[in-house]
Amino acid sequence: MYFDRLYPEDLVYEEIPEQTAYRQERSVQLFEADSIEILRQQLIEEDRRMRDTLTKPLYAYFETDDLVDINNYIFEEEKENYYRQLLKKDHIEIDLDTVELPLPPIRIYETSFYQNYLASQIDFNFLTNSYQAFNGSGYYFNPGIGFLFNIGSNDLFEDYKLLGGFRFGGNFDSNEFLVSFENLKKRIDKQVVFHRQAFKADLNDDPNDDTQIKIHTNQLYYIVTYPFNQVMSVKGTVSLRSDRQVYLATGRTALFEENIFVTWINFKLEYIFDNTRYRGINLYNGTRFKIFAETYRQIERGRSDVFILGADFRHYLKIHRDLIWANRFAVSTSFGHNKLIYYMGGVDNWFNIFNPEKNFDRDTPIDYTKNYVFQAVATNMRGFKQNVRNGNNFALINSEIRLPIIRYLVNHPISNKFLNNFQIMGFGDIGTAWTGWNPYAGENSYDKKVIENGPIKVTVQSNKEPIIAGYGFGVRSTIFGYFVRLDWAWGVENFRVQPMMFYVSLSLDF
Repeated sequence: MYFDRLYPEDLVYEEIPEQTAYRQERSVQLFEADSIEILRQQLIEEDRRMRDTLTKPLYAYFETDDLVDINNYIFEEEKENYYRQLLKKDHIEIDLDTVELPLPPIRIYETSFYQNYLASQIDFNFLTNSYQAFNGSGYYFNPGIGFLFNIGSNDLFEDYKLLGGFRFGGNFDSNEFLVSFENLKKRIDKQVVFHRQAFKADLNDDPNDDTQIKIHTNQLYYIVTYPFNQVMSVKGTVSLRSDRQVYLATGRTALFEENIFVTWINFKLEYIFDNTRYRGINLYNGTRFKIFAETYRQIERGRSDVFILGADFRHYLKIHRDLIWANRFAVSTSFGHNKLIYYMGGVDNWFNIFNPEKNFDRDTPIDYTKNYVFQAVATNMRGFKQNVRNGNNFALINSEIRLPIIRYLVNHPISNKFLNNFQIMGFGDIGTAWTGWNPYAGENSYDKKVIENGPIKVTVQSNKEPIIAGYGFGVRSTIFGYFVRLDWAWGVENFRVQPMMFYVSLSLDF
């Protein structure tokens, strides 16, 4: 059939010969039931009820018991879209957004902190890696055994972090404490740190002089870190440092010595890259490095500047599964009116419970004319004590093969931490510390040996090869929560293999 108009009162249709009268009458009834005018009337009737709520699907408000034209069936999705078009017409004023939902009361978040970190343990390291004040004795103070207590706190959104730490030295002289606050709310991370350190040292290396000093170092840092992406960042540090050297009452002369106060201002800039992936304790894949430059200057006097440049590159190559070949290259130099001295030899966190001073080699002389004001160790150089070479420059290469032997062989997870982290490794170290523009410039303190006997003074050319090396093997594992390292090493000096040295240390990586 064909229809001329939309409204049933004006309906005109022409008969089709093949249709019966009942079929034609029934078609008219179906048309009237499905006409737009009737649908419009239904929409208007439902308007008041729809203003109260829209908790049901839109098409549910138009459902009736009227017959449907099976010759022109409309799917439910199409019908819903059709109804929506009708609701948009100007002559049908229906407000679809009439539901009043109760809104929760406004609550202002107030920063609150909760404890997320707590540690108390026996420790053999400093709280920070800041330079030690040069004490004039040619002796680097090793912390030895101590008790460490750390507590950390974060706010709910982890935008702010608080950290406090205290280290009580087993010798009752090398106590430390540290307080840190971090603001991580925006892209630029900010941190404020206060650190205080104290240790005792001999004033000089003369065995007949027992004069000792107590050095107190207070440092206040302001650190800003800007990350470029997940693996690269730049870090800037401004710090104020105060060193106080107090003469201990070990003799009548020391009683009349005045204390020494030195205040430094420091600026440091670092570029950091790290894309390593963690494979296990002391096991990584990838590359990481740091390039830095810093300067120190005394506030009390001019012509006291110290400039330090350095870099540390590390690459971890996966050979097979968890078999890792780790390599490191580190280099640094200091220059200016004052300098930093590096003592090469030993390993990080190397401890000797009964006599830590035996870790330092006093047979290698130090050139006191170079105006050293800070001191640090250049590690790892296994097979030697600290200070086997020294100077204001150092370069070092370390190479290790690390194999978690038990985990590698069984090839399945191991719940026991000692067995899971048990590693065997072989290593090789080569490097030097020197004074002057190159190691062979003849300005090293260990190039000459001075012997004095009364009025006679003899200078002997030592003919020491500046470059030294070490090799050996070691085992590592986790014992009572500590990553313990045992190393057996042989040093090579002047192309001669030295007697074996044994190291016990608590540290990660190289």
